[in-house]
Amino acid sequence: MKRQLFVLLAFTYVFITASADDSIKTVHPKFLSLKLAEGFVVPSSRIVKGKTSAPNVLALSLKYGLYSKGDKWEDYYYGMPYKGVGLYKPQYSMNKVMGNPFSVFFFQGATLKEFGSGMSLNYEIDLGLSFNHNHYDRNANTSFEALGSSVNAHLGGNLYLKKPISKWFDLHLGIDVLHFSNGAQRTPNYGLNSISSFVGLAYNMTRDSRLNTMSENYFTTPVFEKRTVHDISFFVTRRTLNVDTMGVNLQSRYVKRHFKVVGLNYAYMWHNTRRFMWGPSMELQYDEGNGVSVIGEYSNKTGDIKEIVTLGSLSERLSVGLSLKGEFKMQGFSIFGNLGYEVLPGYKRNKRLYQIYGAKFYLFDGLSSSFGVKSNNLTNSNYLYLSIGYTFYKYSRK
Repeated sequence: MKRQLFVLLAFTYVFITASADDSIKTVHPKFLSLKLAEGFVVPSSRIVKGKTSAPNVLALSLKYGLYSKGDKWEDYYYGMPYKGVGLYKPQYSMNKVMGNPFSVFFFQGATLKEFGSGMSLNYEIDLGLSFNHNHYDRNANTSFEALGSSVNAHLGGNLYLKKPISKWFDLHLGIDVLHFSNGAQRTPNYGLNSISSFVGLAYNMTRDSRLNTMSENYFTTPVFEKRTVHDISFFVTRRTLNVDTMGVNLQSRYVKRHFKVVGLNYAYMWHNTRRFMWGPSMELQYDEGNGVSVIGEYSNKTGDIKEIVTLGSLSERLSVGLSLKGEFKMQGFSIFGNLGYEVLPGYKRNKRLYQIYGAKFYLFDGLSSSFGVKSNNLTNSNYLYLSIGYTFYKYSRK
């Protein structure tokens, strides 16, 4: 589990930074920032058994990043993107139950809107790993059901106002949203979500070089050609399941075995603006966990209950879904989301309405890699996946 998540994080970072300019004539302006956030964990009956109130959270973040150099048209078009690495340390009001976790994450952000006096509205997206959360254990910790593992994916985003307060310092005020989950790699996996307000201070280590960048008026933005897109992707992953323990002699409804999932996705989208494309999509899926039955068998040798797993028929493991997909493009990557419905469900373990959301990183030509999560009811993750895909473009005739 830990090895897979580390590989995923390293893989993601490579593609986030793939768009960085390799010129040695100028240096990326650098910054350090410190952020203090206070908020609450979104209420859920699955966080801690017997607790009706949601825990509060107080958190510190330390980040090191690089600004765009402003020496190409993409920098200005995409809001002078910046990227870097950060450390996140939360403190929960129920820390005895939830643990003392920390996260290491990569981030990318940019300006959405500039106002007068140097003030601007900005966004930021975070992707990383969290460590040291307490987690569900069928023997030692049965009350905390939000997370099934101590290592989880750290997914976050925020909106904030930035205001320069001196030549070297910027003040940040904003709202932060965070999600921790292992993507059903180990159950239970109801996830941990928090919303916080924050104040931050950024120290611009090379402010002068940032001020000496070229003007936006120096560049001409190329004309965008409208096109249609054929997007195909393939993935192999695995998941765990929750089962009904009534009459099957099991100690826990959280099955230990992992089940393979193979998916092939196709989307036909209209790309009429540089920043956004959308269209219908079809998801073909083979899920080894669909139609499965599990019973417990007592072992005279160990005294434990052994899980006996029987897979469902091939038709139960296959499904076809139709969805509407949207993709918001940024410099070097994009954020996408699907809202779909299973028209040919092989087995009705999950609700037929589903969501897929994640990030796509462009490698070269039409080749891409996507990191995503499929879920039901937005918060119930079915699985986490890393896919490889190819995009074909068909340009409109003039």
